[in-house]
Amino acid sequence: MRYVLQALSSAALAAGFSAFSPQAHADEVPPLQYIPVLDFYADSLVTERSIAAVCAPSSSPARDDKAWGEAAAILVASLWADGFPADFVKSVKARLDRPLIPAKIDCNSDSKIDELAGSENEGWVQLIKGMLKSTGLRAIEAPVSDAQWKEIKATIEGDLPAQTRLFDCVGAVGFGLLPTLIHDWNGMLIEVGQKLVAVGLPRDEVSAELNAADANHLWHKPDAATLASLRRSCKEDKSWYERLATMSYAGISVEVDKRLPALSTPETGDQ
Repeated sequence: MRYVLQALSSAALAAGFSAFSPQAHADEVPPLQYIPVLDFYADSLVTERSIAAVCAPSSSPARDDKAWGEAAAILVASLWADGFPADFVKSVKARLDRPLIPAKIDCNSDSKIDELAGSENEGWVQLIKGMLKSTGLRAIEAPVSDAQWKEIKATIEGDLPAQTRLFDCVGAVGFGLLPTLIHDWNGMLIEVGQKLVAVGLPRDEVSAELNAADANHLWHKPDAATLASLRRSCKEDKSWYERLATMSYAGISVEVDKRLPALSTPETGDQ
């Protein structure tokens, strides 16, 4: 399964997630063509914020640090969900996460006042949402927080010992079921990966988490001595059998769903 999950982070991932992409029509611009302008856009946002720190009144939406953080999270999650390259998304995130450095400028300069127009009139969140909508990119309006992502990973990792035991015991006392069990488990992981990427979580982190959970990472062919010992152990303690009989090994998908915001229909520009 190592091969399959590696594919999840590249070609198969792109194919599997195509259903979530707003770029479904031939007349729409592929997201990757936006890289140069969004690179400039990210720099411009940082510049605008630094100007606002000096020139905008304290009550201005452009001085709202909380809104800046929310807008940055929306933009970064949206770039992940739209399939932009990892290096590019991480670069944008790093720039938006930098501590605020107030600009050293003349606030009476007309050009500087013009640069503040968007953030002062709309605020950072609406500015970002408007850009995403007008370009037809998916706007992830409720990004998964770092704390939520940590909880999701803990949920997945916490289930792996029981699943490892299930693989071992099925292989030891009912090997005929093992290929089907591996098929079901790995298929579930791919579905979970699709959901995680669709809500804007970093694809490389999702891939790493699920690669560590794939069947060939959890189960290894036992030698004769190990197999005999396993067979005895699994016959003495059949707690693994309930997990198999009730298919509760599919519970990861349910638990992940509980911790994810509902996927919304992509906001796109007028058709």
